[in-house]
Amino acid sequence: MPTGLHIRRLRVLTGLILFAFAASHFLNHALGLHSAHLMEVGQTLRWSVTRSGTGTAILLAAAFIHMALGLYKFIARRTLRMSVMEGMQLAFGLAIPLLLIPHVLQTRGAYEAFGFNDFYAPTLAGLWPDKAARQGALMLLVWVHGSIGLHLWLRMSPLYRKAMPWLLALAVLIPALGYLGFVSGAREVTGGPPPQTLGDFEAKQIAVWTDFAYYGFASLLGMLILFRLARAVTARFGNTITVAYVGGPTVRTHPGPSLLEISRHNGIPHASICGGRARCSTCRVRVVDGLEDQPAANATEARLLSRVGARDASMRLACQMRPRGDLRIIQLLPAERITAAGVDRLDRYDWGMEREVTVMFSDMRGFTQFSEHRLPYDVVFILNRYLDALSGAIVAEGGYVDKFMGDGVMAIFGMTGSERDGARSALRAAVRMLDHLEEVNHTLAENMDEPLTIGIGIHSGHAVLGRIGSAKLHDAGNRITALGDTVNTASRLENATKEHGASIAVSGDSVRIAGIALPDQAKGGIPLRGKKNDVTAYLFRDGKAISNALAEVS
Repeated sequence: MPTGLHIRRLRVLTGLILFAFAASHFLNHALGLHSAHLMEVGQTLRWSVTRSGTGTAILLAAAFIHMALGLYKFIARRTLRMSVMEGMQLAFGLAIPLLLIPHVLQTRGAYEAFGFNDFYAPTLAGLWPDKAARQGALMLLVWVHGSIGLHLWLRMSPLYRKAMPWLLALAVLIPALGYLGFVSGAREVTGGPPPQTLGDFEAKQIAVWTDFAYYGFASLLGMLILFRLARAVTARFGNTITVAYVGGPTVRTHPGPSLLEISRHNGIPHASICGGRARCSTCRVRVVDGLEDQPAANATEARLLSRVGARDASMRLACQMRPRGDLRIIQLLPAERITAAGVDRLDRYDWGMEREVTVMFSDMRGFTQFSEHRLPYDVVFILNRYLDALSGAIVAEGGYVDKFMGDGVMAIFGMTGSERDGARSALRAAVRMLDHLEEVNHTLAENMDEPLTIGIGIHSGHAVLGRIGSAKLHDAGNRITALGDTVNTASRLENATKEHGASIAVSGDSVRIAGIALPDQAKGGIPLRGKKNDVTAYLFRDGKAISNALAEVS
């Protein structure tokens, strides 16, 4: 398993342990709204877990590992440009130890070193009122830092998004009740007999330890900041590479940062719902030029790209790719259109894929004359009945309705499953469409001078499938469409049915892929516009021959 994935999972695990500890601590504080005595009872129960040998070891390990990984992430970042939420999490995480160190040493440290009773009574008395604001600030930093971490970890989960209103209420209530309980308990304790306090020697020793830990962490943080500054200055004199964004700017940068960090550092909008953690794939790009100079995808990147169906080596994750040479890229998902709620709906069609499919076109004959002398209501009513019948037949056979074009329909078969299944499904759908059309004609006989007729063209071959649309349109990219010569051939076969007085024109390629035998007398070469040679196709007035051929192989 890749080191990066290990680190992320360890940060999440240790963060969850610490957040659970903080939540239980705040809820224990909230008992102070009832009484200080109830706070002590709750504290005793908590300590049976947290102050056991195992509990103490787990908490200490989680605290030091989480802090160390947080500092590592801070120095590993090549840019401090990030979202406001990520910035708050980082800033609060770095500030927490500065407030937490004195609190821990004056409570648990005093207990371990001198046997000091650090139950609620003496602790609250020592904090109230002079240190109450600092305690509130510490609670706020810890809770916000942990809540943001949980949100960034879970935000792509549909279940989490459904529960967000309730979780948000808890996220506000728990620290609010905790601080109110702290204040209430502190007032009760300070109004009673004076609690135990540390002696002068113990207090001075704790102060020395606190200063040592406090200034030690502050010095470490200062050295890390100086290291970042020195690295930035050194990088200015090193080799540079060029990153060109198709349709956007060209920037110069230094090798080292990820492509996502390069985008952020230069203020270029770049989709990244998971924040660069290789969990959402929204930052993916296609490398147009310069791929040969780049490092190969690491295991984490390769696994995620494989999961979303990206087989082309030019497809990369910007959060994982660290350019070593000049390159030119296309951002595949516009930053302004991608939200956490939409990540689970993303699929391989969002950036395009190639596949062998069967494409069908159908068109109503004589629609212009049909609609010329009718009321608009009649035209819309009859056309909707007609299109409902045809699209119903397509969907029933596993096809995908690409689009409606007036009285015409384009459908794609074989987007999943085998090529043979897709071709056979298209042929079955064509037969079913003719049957449904007869039913529509029978139902609407009183409203029409003559029955409706259609022409259907079917062709199988290679096509590019993708969600096509303008980023400026609010519903762009919702429908999948097919592009390529296969689509053009199917459309022209449908047009050819007019000239030959047929209802269905099936290309020889579709018949071959479907693995069926159709009558030779229906076979012929058809000249199509844009084709040098005639296209072999089978023409039929009805679907009986196709039904019989499909029955033989079923």
